[in-house]
Amino acid sequence: MVLDAGIGTASDAALAMELGCDAVLLASAVTRAADPPAMAAAMAAAVTAGYLARCAGRIPKRFWAQASSPAR
Repeated sequence: MVLDAGIGTASDAALAMELGCDAVLLASAVTRAADPPAMAAAMAAAVTAGYLARCAGRIPKRFWAQASSPAR
């Protein structure tokens, strides 16, 4: 699945990859940015990070808070 709309910043690209997209199209987000080379670098890092996070697997979600350290 390729996401072709709604990507405006690097965090959007990372989330899309975490949610299972195979790719994201980023033309407008990069070309319209104040600093296109910097945005392109940020997008590349975000897509890689999102993909790696999806592959690594997240911990299970919980419906309530639970301490990760034992109470004294």
